[in-house]
Amino acid sequence: MSETSVSKPDFMKLAQIAPCTPEDFADLRELHKAAIAHSGWHFYSNAEVDAKLKEIDKPDYTLTLLKEKLLLARIHDTLVGTSSWRPSREHLQTAVITGLYVNPLFSGGGIATALIEKTEKVAYDNGFRWISALADFNARAFFARLGYESKGFRGYKLGRKIQYPLQVMTRHISAQYASRAARKNTPSVLQTQQPANTK
Repeated sequence: MSETSVSKPDFMKLAQIAPCTPEDFADLRELHKAAIAHSGWHFYSNAEVDAKLKEIDKPDYTLTLLKEKLLLARIHDTLVGTSSWRPSREHLQTAVITGLYVNPLFSGGGIATALIEKTEKVAYDNGFRWISALADFNARAFFARLGYESKGFRGYKLGRKIQYPLQVMTRHISAQYASRAARKNTPSVLQTQQPANTK
């Protein structure tokens, strides 16, 4: 009898997504470092990657995370992905995705897509109608597949010397989530049918 294994596309169905708590920060740091080290940030230099890894180990990294709204994806007790977002400082109706990381062992299985969909839904429920992603160059194609459009670049500074570019990618979420809510609240044909006259 052969063993059956979980295929990568099933990861998205197995993941449970919930808000982060301070107790999760140690695991979260390790996942962020593993994701960066594994991908190698192919569009960035070794110095830029090393600077990012060192930033994650600094106490200030926790302070940064505390200012953001974090979602964690878990399969059973294993942390498999994280996303973070905050309100835009420039546009009142825009939320900004500032981080998206997936455990390398679970990459390609829909975890990132599930996290972004949940992030968009939470942002919409909090009154935001546009969402922007500060995407590193490895993530540009992923966000483009989800309907995000490039709106330029923004520099991100690491320490005194290292600065690397992020691509700003934006998507309008109002119509999508409003239509979902409308469908959910619309009575079905069976619910709206009047009972037959039995006189």
